[in-house]
Amino acid sequence: MEILKRNLNAEATQKSYKKVVWFYDFWSWMTERKATKYALEFAKIKDKETILEVACGTGVVFKQIVRQNPDGKNIGIDLSPDMLRKAKMRLKKAGVYNYELREGNALQLDFEDNSFDLVVNNFMVDLMPLDAFDTIASELFRVTKPGGRVVITTFSFGTKSIHKFWLWIAKRMPDLLTGCRPVSYKKHLIKAGFTIEKNMEVSQNTFPSEVMLGRIPIIEPKGTGE
Repeated sequence: MEILKRNLNAEATQKSYKKVVWFYDFWSWMTERKATKYALEFAKIKDKETILEVACGTGVVFKQIVRQNPDGKNIGIDLSPDMLRKAKMRLKKAGVYNYELREGNALQLDFEDNSFDLVVNNFMVDLMPLDAFDTIASELFRVTKPGGRVVITTFSFGTKSIHKFWLWIAKRMPDLLTGCRPVSYKKHLIKAGFTIEKNMEVSQNTFPSEVMLGRIPIIEPKGTGE
């Protein structure tokens, strides 16, 4: 299906999320909780890993990441300072401290190549312009270690007729969804170099999502021979 057009405007996005931060967690609980549960299952976090969550929002998933990786390195970035403030409050209340939260942009990740065992990104791509999809996938690939993995969840087109309702909302009332719309992202991850090991369509209260696990293959060096 055709992906609806969206423009990239960091300032407008920050303003948009400033307006919705007060009820964002309720929206997430109603529509995204099931998909993010599978995302954490796909991730199979092992303690002492180096983990990045891109677009960590209010820290709902990031809190679980930090709890599962208490002796590792946990970094969460987001474009919205308002979301990050709420995330810091959430983690402080949870009594976890082994983490770093800071502003960041998925189009230009401020990290060295091959930095992370795991990169997580939930419900961000569906906000971005189509011409940014490859750049995002390439940046995720660049900062992930060989053998490392990426877990992505997106607002999807779904597989049932009822799921078309959300495409209609995205077309007619985009501001209600802060500009998010159904997308298909798997091919962009493959193009960047990830091998897709798992992907699953999930529906919660009719809201459709796709959860994907990708991995960077380890290429063994060829023998030099005699």
